[in-house]
Formats: sequence, structure tokens, C-alpha cells
Amino acid sequence: MSREIAERLRGRLIWVMTALTAVAVAAIIVIPTLLRQPARPAVVGLVGARAQALAPALRAAATAATAATAATAATAATAAKTDVRTVRIASAASARARVKSGALDAALSVGQDAAVALASQSVSPTLTAVLQSVVDQAHLRQVLAAAGVPPGTAARALAPVPFSVTALQRGPIANPARATAALAAGLLLYLSLGIYGAAVANGVAQEKTSRTAELLLATVRPGQLLAGKVAGVGLCGLGQLGVAVAAGLVANAAVQRAQIPATVWVLLPALLLWFALGYAMYSFVFAAAGAMVARQEDVQLLTLPVAIPIIVGFLLVYITIATPNAWWIAVLSFLPPLAPILMPARIALGPVPACQLVANVAIMIVSIYGLGRLAARIYAGAIVRGGARLTWLGALRLRGSV
Repeated sequence: MSREIAERLRGRLIWVMTALTAVAVAAIIVIPTLLRQPARPAVVGLVGARAQALAPALRAAATAATAATAATAATAATAAKTDVRTVRIASAASARARVKSGALDAALSVGQDAAVALASQSVSPTLTAVLQSVVDQAHLRQVLAAAGVPPGTAARALAPVPFSVTALQRGPIANPARATAALAAGLLLYLSLGIYGAAVANGVAQEKTSRTAELLLATVRPGQLLAGKVAGVGLCGLGQLGVAVAAGLVANAAVQRAQIPATVWVLLPALLLWFALGYAMYSFVFAAAGAMVARQEDVQLLTLPVAIPIIVGFLLVYITIATPNAWWIAVLSFLPPLAPILMPARIALGPVPACQLVANVAIMIVSIYGLGRLAARIYAGAIVRGGARLTWLGALRLRGSV
């Protein structure tokens, strides 16, 4: 294992790939923020004493609307559009001129029985709702005060009631942040399993075709050589994946895009865990494929059947995002070839019962043990065998000392 890690760390490729992956992940988060135009607060002119008295209420209502929007919006930019800055305007004529010039987004005038908001063309629905709410509350306070209702009672009556929605079942994805996290997790695992699995297959094939394996087998057993190859590449891959995830978190914290959901601290350990499980399972099969080649060019052909389940698993992530409650998606996520990609995607989309997680890990461990023993037998029989390329059926008939 140490030999494999040392060889890979000596090469420039692993450092370049690690840097490029980290930069790419950070760029996906940072670039859209840099290109986005900063939202400016809506400037509202208040015409007359009645309207000017509403300035504190307008700012408070805008702040409340911002908080409510931020709770449901994909990014903070959507919420920022509800910020309001008020300006005192002396006359209706001055308000009309400043609205036409674009200095004001709207000018509010409040009369005894009506309120009017002037705009150059239109007022955004969010700002309209804020203005309407403040004017309505002011009118209600005035009516209640005229009826002799104490100000304290009126304030309690007009105070908003805390309201929330609790879903009994997880429906189709409404939170883009969760869908983005699920897709990112699936893509990262798809690329990582494919890249590092292929690295194992190519490494084994190179050792066989260059006859390096025969020299190494003079001092170590085939099973030890196989385990060292798998563990060395796997630790390098886990390190690269960890750097990419850390880069994404740092970039997200720097620009505060809020694209990563609150469950990120559950998703990240799951991402690393299922990468380790998926890599351990697939890498043994990739290693067996690498030992079956006659030439280095045969690697891609022999590893294609191994890579197909990884591709299918990634494609199923899109269906999982669209139908997270489908029973058959839950069933497929327990199949060992698909579990390393589908289970982290399900975790990103919402809570998964702990019993399912434990069962999934147990199934993966049993599968790794079974496939590892089978791959070790193929590897031991094929790594020093010369002649034509082996088929999978022919490789299963080999007998070798592990």
C-alpha cells in the first residue's frame, strides 16, 4: 500500500487533478455570485405626513418579508429584493418628477380613505404586498382607535400569528438546494468511482504487461499485492474527494450563497462513507479486469461491463430527484452496484431512516467481502498468465493461490 501511495504522490498528475477538481468545485459556487448583479433596495418616496408616518412600519414589514422569502428562496438574492429605503417627499409634483426620472421606484400617498402608489411602469408584486400590508394595518389601527379600543389591545390584535407548515410526507422536490446537493453528490461519486476504479485496472494491467507483478510476487502473496493496490489508490482518491468537498464548503462560506442545505453535515460523512464502500466493491472487480488483459489496450474493453452499473446509478439520480418517494427507488438503492450513488442522493433529498442506512451498509460490506474473494481468485490466476486476453467466463474457471 505504501509503495502504491508513494508512486502516485510522486507523479504530477494527482496534484494537478486535485487542484483542478478543487478549483472547479469552488468556481461552480463562486462564479454565479460574481456575475450576479447586486440587488439594490427599493426606494419609496413618502408624500405627505400620513405616508411619512408609515416609514418605520414599511421598513419593518420589508424586513419581515425578507426573512420569510429567505426561508423558502433558493438564494439570498431573491430575498434581498424586498429591502426598502424610504425618502420624504415634499409634494405630489416632486414625487411624480422623481418617479419619472427613475430616482424613486414608487411614491406613496395616503389619504383619508385611499392610498395611491405612483410608479414609472409597474411595482414589483413583493413591494406592492408590503405597501398594501402597511397601509391596511395603519387603517385598522385608525379605525380601532376611533372605536375606543386601547392601543395595547389593537397591537395584540394586529400582531402576526406564527405560522408554519409541517409535511407528513416528503413530496416532489421543492427545495432547489436539496436537488442541487443530490445531483452534485451523484456526479462526484460517479466521477470518483469511475476514475479511481479505472486507475486500479490500469495499474494492474501495467504491472502485468511489464512483468513487474512477477517480480513483486516473489516477495508478497497475490492477495497482499491486490489489497495494497486497492488500498493505496483508494486512500489517494479519498484524499482528493475530501479536498474537493472542503473547497466547496469554503467557497460557499465565502460568498454565502446558501446553496448547500442544512443537512450538509449529514451528507458529507455519507458521501465519504459510500465512496469508501463503493470504491472497495468496484475496485476489486476493476483489478480483476486489469489482470485479465493481454495488452494495455484491452483494459477499456474489459472494464466496460464493470462501469455500466456506475453510469446507470448516476442516471437514476435524476429520477430520484423527481420522485424521491417512489418505493422502487428505495429498493434500487439497496442493490450493491447502485447503492454507492443512490443512497447519498436520497440522504441529500431528505432524512432516510436509520435502519435503512444500517441495512444498506451491512449489505455493502457483505458484497465487498464476496466480490473481494472472487476478484482475488481471478487476480491470482490471471496476473502471471500469458497468452490471449481472458474472458470473464474463462477467468472464473481459473484457479490461483491467493
